[in-house]
Amino acid sequence: MIKNHLAIFKNRLFRINDEEPLSKLSLCVIFALDVFILFVVFSGLNDHTRQLTSPSDYIPYGCREMLVRENWTDADRMEKLQQLALSDYNNTSYGYDSPFEQMKMDRMHPDCRIFFEKINAIARDKELLEDFKARQRLVAQKRQFISGFEQSKGVYDTSLLENIAEPDAGRNKLPSIARNMKDKARQIDLFDGQIAAIDARINNHAKVRDLWAYVSAGDPARRDRLVKDIKQWEFRHPFKELLWQMLFLLPLFIVFYLWSVRSVKKDNRLQMLISGHLLVIISIPIIMKILEVVLDLIPRHFFKKFFDFLIAFRIVAIWHYIVIVAAIGAALLMIYIIQKKVFNKRRLELKRLAKGLCRRCGKKLPRDSAACPFCGADQLIRCPACDQPTYAAGDYCAMCGTGLQKI
Repeated sequence: MIKNHLAIFKNRLFRINDEEPLSKLSLCVIFALDVFILFVVFSGLNDHTRQLTSPSDYIPYGCREMLVRENWTDADRMEKLQQLALSDYNNTSYGYDSPFEQMKMDRMHPDCRIFFEKINAIARDKELLEDFKARQRLVAQKRQFISGFEQSKGVYDTSLLENIAEPDAGRNKLPSIARNMKDKARQIDLFDGQIAAIDARINNHAKVRDLWAYVSAGDPARRDRLVKDIKQWEFRHPFKELLWQMLFLLPLFIVFYLWSVRSVKKDNRLQMLISGHLLVIISIPIIMKILEVVLDLIPRHFFKKFFDFLIAFRIVAIWHYIVIVAAIGAALLMIYIIQKKVFNKRRLELKRLAKGLCRRCGKKLPRDSAACPFCGADQLIRCPACDQPTYAAGDYCAMCGTGLQKI
């Protein structure tokens, strides 16, 4: 039964009708349409999914670094603040989205929203913005001089060894190299002084002091609250994301399915062809997204300790082997249930009898056939009660109604 339906559906994908198979050019057009629709579906799915607040939107990386991991130290916090404060200034690409857009900040955790509002206030202050720009230029120039100093030091060390081996060869090189290194070292010290002056000016600004006071509050309850919210959000988000994606995909699937059903009813072969392909195309992302959530959540939430054990011993491949074996076992079980309980041999014979088909091969029988002209199977037997011919596939005699003993 399933095989027949699949064969019919396959014919719809590659034929307009039994007498008119698709030409190679028409197949190319159909496959081009399939690829284009699949691309548009995934592109639309991505745009649709981005409207949902993700864990990285709710608690952004910068907020996690500062308020959760507490990775900003006195040694590097100015550099990290500079990157955030100049994020709009440094990014000029067309597709760039500012981290300070009101819509983005409205999605954030309340504690992260306060953190980014304070940084936004700093980034919008013209005096501070100019200081950060100047600091960025000085840091870049300092790095160039440090790179040049390291190269000069390498040349100096090489020349020193050459001078030891051959005093006359390297005698004139060392003084000039040493002067060049001293000049670069003095310039680096000058940059350090200028950067330190800018850092002091920035740190003394009221808005920056307010940010450091908020970050350095040492509120353990705030960190615990953020950690708890991160875990809950990351656990629930895959389910919310799947539901959100299905809101985009299922309406398309329903429309294509209804179009396919209508095309079959009206026997419109061209529409049957197109709608059949579209049904296959829209089924691909639906199946992929469901499997993606299942394979992500099962190991990381329901078998977390086992998964951590596999990662610790670098044998995580075993998990994928288990998934493959489980999938094969589940498929075998489903096939067994379908064949034994839904489409078993006895049920199949009764369905074929009701449709006038051969009980063995399933082909249409000529009227009043005692045997199948295609496979030779007997279609009639003698009733043990009335000795009249009756259908071999039936449970009861068609003449007297006596139950037939099936061997």
